[in-house]
Amino acid sequence: MQTISESVDRLQNAKMNAKMNANQETELNTCLKFEIDPQTMGLLESEFTQEVLTINATHIRSVPNKPSCILGILSRRRRVYWAIDLAMLLGLQPLDQNIGLYQVILTSVQELSLALIVPKILGVVHISSDRLEQNINFVPATLRPYLKGYISEKEELSYLLKAESIVQSAILHS
Repeated sequence: MQTISESVDRLQNAKMNAKMNANQETELNTCLKFEIDPQTMGLLESEFTQEVLTINATHIRSVPNKPSCILGILSRRRRVYWAIDLAMLLGLQPLDQNIGLYQVILTSVQELSLALIVPKILGVVHISSDRLEQNINFVPATLRPYLKGYISEKEELSYLLKAESIVQSAILHS
């Protein structure tokens, strides 16, 4: 025979377990938020972000006969990275060539690493997976292969990029 307090305890435990299961279904992704170009916000999952830094534009050494989105190479902690104008790679407005300091996202997927150059890094955000919209039909065709989806908040769209697609882009490996 159960007492009333045992029944109440069981009910509370069941409610708590249901809440925990619901929270597990709505996964939180930690992402780096940045400008791709002045009108476009980007997100990159933190698992693909090695480091974020600001460097002088003169630290990037140009390399001839490469696609125009490849600004050159940069060296960081005994590694050499291809420096990529992310906006140009994605078919958007390229970086202003007159800026003296570059905002850099060092990203890595498996054995492939790149230095993504963007106009501005905005910080780290947490996004629940249930807020990710995956209907990208309205997005420019050049951007679609690089997108997992987008987040819409306060009249602003932030595009969640596929790091794998960026580092494996045919444009970079031609």
